[in-house]
Amino acid sequence: MLNFGAFRLHLPLAVLTICFGCESPKNNSASGHFGYTLVSTSQAYPIQVTDYENKTHTFSKSPTRIISLVPSATETLLAMDAGNSLIARTDFDDALEIIDLPSVGTGLNPDLEILLSLRPDLVIGFAGNSDPSIKRHLENAGVTGFMIRPDKLDDAREIIKKLSIITDRVPLGDSIVLSINTSLEAVKLKVANKAKPKVAYILGGEPPWVSGPDTYIHQLIVAGGGYNIFEDLEHQYVPVSLEEFYIRPLDLILSTENTLLSDNLQNIEVATLSPSIEIPGPNLGQAVVEIAKVLHPEVFR
Repeated sequence: MLNFGAFRLHLPLAVLTICFGCESPKNNSASGHFGYTLVSTSQAYPIQVTDYENKTHTFSKSPTRIISLVPSATETLLAMDAGNSLIARTDFDDALEIIDLPSVGTGLNPDLEILLSLRPDLVIGFAGNSDPSIKRHLENAGVTGFMIRPDKLDDAREIIKKLSIITDRVPLGDSIVLSINTSLEAVKLKVANKAKPKVAYILGGEPPWVSGPDTYIHQLIVAGGGYNIFEDLEHQYVPVSLEEFYIRPLDLILSTENTLLSDNLQNIEVATLSPSIEIPGPNLGQAVVEIAKVLHPEVFR
């Protein structure tokens, strides 16, 4: 079966795309990409951080030549003002700060010749069933491959914290996570006593792939005051027949502005969201607010 969880996170704009150091004072200040402020940070190296394949990596210093194959990790590094450490991008990264960097292709199947020629000291990739040759080539070249999988909100928050530790930006990582948590709790309070619209989140494809249980998208829907009609599916992301949208009680379809929907669904109300909804990184706080405003516009007036 297609590893759609990782695939979707890798291609957020396409049809079949979906996943502590000790501190001591140091005079340093910077502003992150999302407006977070780094007052001071320093930690004792070497440090050890475990990735999502349960592999522990030792870092003797903060990496200075990073290639991120995961869009949410790229956004996280930019938010923590670590963009100057990025030396390449994927075809799906379009942030202005990195648009002029060389592309290594796609995140799940990068051009390894180009990637290795750039001499990275850290590559952030997808954990799970992605091409095993990627990890083998990185290991043979002596390059650290830190594998992540931001399936759920807790995963996304943990990844932010781990990347902040690796890059010696713990205060910024903590600020980003705090901002996400604050937004989630504020939205939950706003919609707590509201009726829950029955919604389906379509990621694209034919038949359409939908978000099932145990995904950050499902969690955002619930936090935003909605009910995911496909929460009973066995897998995180599943293609379903068009009939399912008429058999199940449904008030609203959620999708991004880049998602192509079947003409057979045109008589069902659709709410269009920004593509950033599908990148589980620093924008998660904004994402839950956006969903809640669609589901319960009256509480945001």
